[in-house]
Amino acid sequence: MKMQRSIYGVAISGVLFLSAVILAGPGERSANANDSSMTPVDSRLKNLEDREAIRELLIEYGRDLDKEDLRGYSRLFAKDGVWEGGIGKATGPEQIYKMLKKVFSRVSPGKYGNSFHIMTSMAIQVHGDTAESWSRWTWLVQGSEGKPVALRSGHYEDILVREQGQWRFKHRLTVTELPTAKQDSESAVWRTDYRK
Repeated sequence: MKMQRSIYGVAISGVLFLSAVILAGPGERSANANDSSMTPVDSRLKNLEDREAIRELLIEYGRDLDKEDLRGYSRLFAKDGVWEGGIGKATGPEQIYKMLKKVFSRVSPGKYGNSFHIMTSMAIQVHGDTAESWSRWTWLVQGSEGKPVALRSGHYEDILVREQGQWRFKHRLTVTELPTAKQDSESAVWRTDYRK
């Protein structure tokens, strides 16, 4: 019985210590995981925190796009952030917002009302206050029988930057892989190939 209490006490102590480390949050440590004053554990934990924050940024991008929250979407970019892809290229949150507003104005209201993006295969590498990511996207729409149909798919290539303590897109390249340009009936609205 004493042995069980002892093991239980050690387990609880370990959980409390780990909780204290996690709850200390990034503000208690340097913002840069490469800082020589950080312990190896602090550095690894900071890297994991940064990767999770970037993963949440990638997901928020899709959510804002699906809600057509163009202002929220544009604010995910750094002050000199660039969006480049099938609908054109724009720099900075305000220009990105205007580009999206122009494109969405050419689509019939409600045409893709039940559509949504699936974000997958996220690979993220953090280098202090900058990072790179690669991920896949699939755009699902409601088909004629009410079932989900994958209308387009491709991948994102990102350069990210920590700006005022928040991760933002420095450069996002959107590459559409399927359908190919020759097969894409919506090319007038969505399609300019950046990859030949």
